[in-house]
Amino acid sequence: MRTLEFDDATLDLLDRIAAVAGTLWERGWAERNAGNISLRLLASFSSRKSDRAGSPLHPLEKPLPNIGGCHFLVSGAGTRMRELGKKALKRVCLVRISDHGSSYRVVRGRFEDGYQPTSEFPSHLLVHNYLKGTGRDEIIILHTHPTELIALTHIPEYNSEEKLNQLLWSMHPEVKVVIPEGAGLVPYVLPGSTELARATVASLEERRIVLWSKHGCLAVAPDPETALDLIDTLNKSARIFLACRAAGFEPEGLSREQLAELERKFPRLEL
Repeated sequence: MRTLEFDDATLDLLDRIAAVAGTLWERGWAERNAGNISLRLLASFSSRKSDRAGSPLHPLEKPLPNIGGCHFLVSGAGTRMRELGKKALKRVCLVRISDHGSSYRVVRGRFEDGYQPTSEFPSHLLVHNYLKGTGRDEIIILHTHPTELIALTHIPEYNSEEKLNQLLWSMHPEVKVVIPEGAGLVPYVLPGSTELARATVASLEERRIVLWSKHGCLAVAPDPETALDLIDTLNKSARIFLACRAAGFEPEGLSREQLAELERKFPRLEL
């Protein structure tokens, strides 16, 4: 198999993706082959010649012109995060979107053996197309299964964005500081479906992290570490709440006045 050499900047990104993947596994948020990662490479990389003869084109459901000609690093189908954490170079695909955004081609990966990006890659591309088209700086999408956040979405009382965010902000001031815009919440939809991807894009218009009820969450960020930070911070708040409940009492939480004070000191981000 012919090998495409990565430059130092891309190799550094792979190392950082591997570190995040290893953390997801250690947290217990990536059972079996759960979770996936994709990252849009910058234009300086996309200008390099990287097409592979023989790699088949995969048509997309509809053209995504905002990401036409872009390259992506994406975790491979069936990849376990514990494997990605150790051997990122062997567990990711390099994918190029056609110039018109109507198809993609695997340009690095074991395509002779049917090695392909995660099955949720088309959904990732819908999100990437939205982010690039609106001029936002997030280039990475991280999807994983944070235990306590998923547990929280099973409690009917918190199946609304308003009540969910009020709870998460009130459990830990760091959540109000790091995620002042709050999290989105998408009711349960079939995993991997176009419907889920479209609902996620709509929710991301004012958010950087979206909870998928009874399933997991997705975060977008300019780098792998920040995507992990968003999920980690939010899950810490859910863990505090559930620990209080498990101890047999209802947590008091921060008051509305205390939350307002935090919001004045740490203004909301402009998305």
